[in-house]
Amino acid sequence: MIYLLHGKDAYRIRQSLNEIRDPLRTEPGVLESNTATLDGRGLNPQELIGNATAMPFLAPHRVVIVEGLLKAISEVKGARRKKPSPDDPLEPWRRVAEQLGDRAAMPETTTLVFIESEITKTNAAFTIFAPIARVIDHPALKQGELAPWIDATAKKKKVKLAPAAVSALARLIGPDLWMLDTEIEKLATYAGGATIDADLVAEVTSAAQDTKAWDFTDALIDGKETRALDTMRALIAEGAASQMLLVMVGRQYRQLVMVKDMRERRANKSEIERVSGVKPFKTDAVAATASHYTWPALRAAYARILDADLSVKRGESDDETALQLLVHDLCAMSAQSRRAASAGRR
Repeated sequence: MIYLLHGKDAYRIRQSLNEIRDPLRTEPGVLESNTATLDGRGLNPQELIGNATAMPFLAPHRVVIVEGLLKAISEVKGARRKKPSPDDPLEPWRRVAEQLGDRAAMPETTTLVFIESEITKTNAAFTIFAPIARVIDHPALKQGELAPWIDATAKKKKVKLAPAAVSALARLIGPDLWMLDTEIEKLATYAGGATIDADLVAEVTSAAQDTKAWDFTDALIDGKETRALDTMRALIAEGAASQMLLVMVGRQYRQLVMVKDMRERRANKSEIERVSGVKPFKTDAVAATASHYTWPALRAAYARILDADLSVKRGESDDETALQLLVHDLCAMSAQSRRAASAGRR
């Protein structure tokens, strides 16, 4: 059997993967030793065919999980969706799909699962592999779909949530199912079997909101654009103001400057924490990040943050657009600065 799991909701994709694998388990550990997980970014057609057609070892089933292949091969220069030709980089993959779709060539003992994040149905590689697979799309849940999901998940875990608590979780956490799952577990521990109300939800999840805001700025200064944008959009969807996030970005870079300056002047840790306002548990991490930035890069980042702020105040751009462009530019600057800082240490 061949599956193609895709969509923005990584939590439900992993859940689907578990639902595919669980019925194949026989004795403990046997399926794990007959599971191959392949990184699609470096996979070639022969490796895929070799893994998919291999027989299981002392077991009735073999699972082959391929992550990110479709996105990787569709980005190859010269790839075409229409009018295949011998020099089309997708042509070998068309032959692979044809072989995998042939029941005489593909062993019944193999379950092949393609996992993709965001990929459109018009994607060149998608049109090749979708016809031979059972395609399951997992888009991000909409706000109105969260409450039923929370309620069902809590019942599976035997956690008692009052209706107001369900609504509060949906409002405070939003469509991040990984975090919702974690918060339900945490609430169950706090409640000790009692019914959970909205007040307990507010008390327990406030820390989670702070964590998500830190995740946004941490991803930004580390140059992880996809993660920064995803977290930014989640925060905005949950009601965070773009202008507030812009202020947070400025504050984070200000702390980087202060920590870098004080470290170079050999200030002790307690003084750095007092002056910069960095929490003790984050001081070492902020200092490590600051070491990857050159002074020209920090000055350029500050100038770019000021430009974003002024563009909003002058009415040249709306808050969210200015913030999104700023994230893109700062992540690019981060990558460039890391390369420059690394070269300077050689």
